[in-house]
Parts: sequence; C-alpha cells; structure tokens
Amino acid sequence: MNDFLNNSFFDMIANEALNDLKSKSNKALQHKFSGQIKGNFLIATKASVLRQISTEIAKYYDLTITDEKIISNENEMVDYDVCRHITGIHRSNLIFETTDKRKQLESDIDYKKELVGKAINQIILRRYGSVYFRQRPIMHGESFLFFPVPYYLFVLCVRMLEILNTEKARQLKCSSIIIAIVNKGLAALSLLEDNFLDNVYPICRGIIELYFQFLLLDINPDALSSYDKFSRFDLEKTCISQTYSDEFNDLFSNRTNQSSKNKIDYLHFGWVDCISNYHEKVKSKPYSINGIVEYLQSIYDAEDDKFLSNLKVLFNMCHGYTHGSIGHSRYPILHYFEISIMLYQTLCHTYLIICGTLQQDTKINEIDIVDELNQAYALLEQQYTKRTTENFNYYYQNQFLI
Repeated sequence: MNDFLNNSFFDMIANEALNDLKSKSNKALQHKFSGQIKGNFLIATKASVLRQISTEIAKYYDLTITDEKIISNENEMVDYDVCRHITGIHRSNLIFETTDKRKQLESDIDYKKELVGKAINQIILRRYGSVYFRQRPIMHGESFLFFPVPYYLFVLCVRMLEILNTEKARQLKCSSIIIAIVNKGLAALSLLEDNFLDNVYPICRGIIELYFQFLLLDINPDALSSYDKFSRFDLEKTCISQTYSDEFNDLFSNRTNQSSKNKIDYLHFGWVDCISNYHEKVKSKPYSINGIVEYLQSIYDAEDDKFLSNLKVLFNMCHGYTHGSIGHSRYPILHYFEISIMLYQTLCHTYLIICGTLQQDTKINEIDIVDELNQAYALLEQQYTKRTTENFNYYYQNQFLI
C-alpha cells in the first residue's frame, strides 16, 4: 500500500514537472513567433499536428539522445520545427489580407484542418526540406523559406540531386546543365531564407540562362558534344590560360554568322552553329540568350511561346537588378514573389523532365509534391497581382501587430 502511495506521489510530481515544462516551452514558442502568428492559435495548431502525427513522429525526427548530440547541440527541436511549418504556411496565406480576414480564418474549423494537413505534409517531406535548413540563420528576417512555394522547391531540388546520384541518371541528356540548375536553385533558396535578396537575382539570371540552353539542347541532343567543347574553351579562357585556343580561333574565323564580331558572345554560344536550322530562324544576335529564345519561340506553340516570353521578361528584370541594388529594399515581400516565380517556372519543369525521362514517380513519400506546389503557386500568383504601394505598406505595418 505504501509503495502504491509513493509511486502515485512521484507520478504526480513528475506529471506536474512535465506540465510545467510544457507550459514554459509553449510560452517560449509564443514569444519566439510573436508578431508573426497569434500565440494561442499557434500552440493549438501545433497540438493538433502532433496529435495527428502521433507515434509516426519518429519517422520524421530523430528523437534519440546521445552524449554527442548533447555536447554539439544537435538534438531535434520538434516543437520549434513544427511551429516554423505552421507559421510559414499561415503567414503566406495572409499576404495582403486584413486583420479581420486573419481572425476569420483562425476561427474557421475547415481552415484549421487544412493548415494542419499542409503542415503535416511539409513535415513528411522534411528529409528533403527542413532537415537542410539552418536552425540559426545568419540574419533573422522574413524566413521566407518556410512559405510553401520555396519550401516545396527546396524539396524538389534535394529530390532531384538524389535522383541524379543514381545509375539511372546516366541516361539523362544535359546532366551537367541540370545539376548546375539544381545547385543554383538551392543557392538561391538559401539566400532567400537569409534575406540576401540582392544576391539572389544574379543566380536566378544564371538559372534562367541555363534553362533556356537546356530546352534547346533537349530538342537538339546532337549539339551536346559541341556544347561541351565550348564549355572547355570557356574554362580555359576564363580560369586557366586567359587566352583563346587555336582551335577556338579557327572556329570563330569560320563562324556561321560573320556579322557577329564579339568573341565573348561566340565563346558562350558558338555551339549553336552545329544546329542545322538555327541560323535560318535566328537572324538577330544569334550568339546570345535572345537568339536561343527566338529559336525556341519559332518552334513552340502559342502557350509555350507565352511562357518563354514571360521567362525572358524575368531574365531581363534580373539583369536590371544585377546592375542595381536592392540591398535596402523597402518591400522584401516583392522580391519573395519575383524570386519564387522564377524558381517555380524553371525548377518545377526541370523536375518533371527528370522524372519523366528516368521514369521516376513524381510523388515523394506518397505526397503529390507537384500538386502541392501548384496549389501554393496559384495563391502566390494571385497575391502578386495585388502588389501596390498601399498593400505593401499595409502588410509591413500590420505583420508585427498580431
């Protein structure tokens, strides 16, 4: 009897201590995310997420405790990570929305269920996503990467690298270009998370340029050997001897379009000469991205032509940003929109091409990642159409008043 009473007493003390720790943890999380999401709403949503994941949580978080983890501070911060997912999704849904709308959504049962479901999907994909995110970023700012579009793009990039590291990947044409696109995509997303927005545009410009070349080579695979040859010329000129090789000089002297005099342009795009009908379709600036886009537009249908035109506009916009400065941008959310749009339009299609060519399931952990991404992107596009000075000012004046 005494043993029973003693055990009950110690259980009661243990439960009180556990509840006290949980209460303090929740208060700390509310403080950490204050100004971004309503505290009580965050904690209630977190509880729903953890309750639904239940025992499955060990699939997604390493809960083992070791001496090495303790001294290196590498233990998984489950509650904090779950709160970042919830906050990112919720905040991205509320861009340009009023305080009344926020309150309405936070009291809407269906919205809460949807938010919990989206958060769980992100957690299921965390091996490809949040596991790679720095827990303590260099700069604390918008934390855009936990917004659904960039989060799912990060997932796609990590999954693509996983696929590209298999034997099947040898079947891929343009594998070097694809790897470069994916690596630059990860770099752009990491910079977006750290709010180094002015450094993202040159990388996005490079991604779009590589993407255009990839589209051209995908339909003209015979040009790949010439592309690789000119890549070697570029490496030698830029990184090794700083001079043009005799072989390159001979090719330049016999270039198809003699009116183009710029050697640097030819160094980067001279490989297009081996595409039989290229110069029949491209008369102006053939050795340039504009020339490649003109060629692609001549063979694509109207819908694809519109897509190429939009991407070209984004490419030119990146060029303008590259030679300007947005380091002290008044509206970082604008650049979140633009960067997300550029990365979505290049990385998502690249993922579909890789999966289609190598017969890989586009789903990840049974989640239709492309559908999730398309849904999130549709909302982002809708929000982007509402960009006005008034809406930007409203967003930044009200986001820290929650």
